[in-house]
Amino acid sequence: MWGIYSALKSAFNRKRKCPQCGKITIIRLENKLKTVKCEKCGHNLPAPKEQI
Repeated sequence: MWGIYSALKSAFNRKRKCPQCGKITIIRLENKLKTVKCEKCGHNLPAPKEQI
């Protein structure tokens, strides 16, 4: 059961919504703790502050 929960949690943590244009971007696993740019408008999408 824990494996299913952790897989779903990691999948949801890979999505970031751009505050400027509203596009949802899926982040690669190696970039999940880094700031990345929006694919549509180029706005910076910051990394999540804390993961529980």
